[in-house]
Amino acid sequence: MTNKEASFLLGACRPSGADATDPEFAQALAQAASDPALKTWMDGQRQFDSAIAARVQSITIPADLRSRILTGGRVSTPAPSTFARRVWAIAAMVTLFAGLGAWSLIQSRRASHEWEDQALAVLSQLVSGGAKFDATSPDVTKLQLWLGANGAPGQPPLPISIQHLASLGCKTITYHGHPISIICFQGQGGELVHLAMTARSSLQHPPPQGPPVYETRDGWNLATWSQGDMAMMLATRAPESQLHDLLGILLPF
Repeated sequence: MTNKEASFLLGACRPSGADATDPEFAQALAQAASDPALKTWMDGQRQFDSAIAARVQSITIPADLRSRILTGGRVSTPAPSTFARRVWAIAAMVTLFAGLGAWSLIQSRRASHEWEDQALAVLSQLVSGGAKFDATSPDVTKLQLWLGANGAPGQPPLPISIQHLASLGCKTITYHGHPISIICFQGQGGELVHLAMTARSSLQHPPPQGPPVYETRDGWNLATWSQGDMAMMLATRAPESQLHDLLGILLPF
């Protein structure tokens, strides 16, 4: 089964798991579980479907809608079929605009996820040994100098506490031609902590300034925020509570 065929089936697969025992759906689901690109597409499709459903369900029907419709019918006295078509047309427009709003929200979030997903894919390779650091040093200052000398973000001042963590190495990747820097650290409890940085100007939807936004994605606990002209992402597979504790020390908000 190709990914195109699998995505066709997954698009009709109910997220409740009711279709998991169907042989064709089961094969497509198994393929998504082993193919990161297909799984990313499936997760995004489910988020989109859920947002559309939630937006439609959030539309409140006025309590006096029936009386207003009947009153309007008596005042304007259109032919019943014509008036009914108008009512259905208005309802369809409301639903359409609600759907478009949800679609726009999902698309902007997907765009903000792209650089993060690209960095996480490389981090997974680094952790599994499938990729190597571009430079290694227990001194993060040396890694920052290496990044700067190679045209990658690395020189913005890091919070003092993260500078006290033992660094392991760094790696650079590109996102739409713009460099992303990744620096990996070993936390005080032995957990691995990874910091990804890129210029805010290179992102259509950079993370907000101020306190970080927390989320969990594909087994990673993440915090994203903007610091000056840089977009930052801190990622770890350690418990989320450790990430909160760490950021409570790292970020002077």
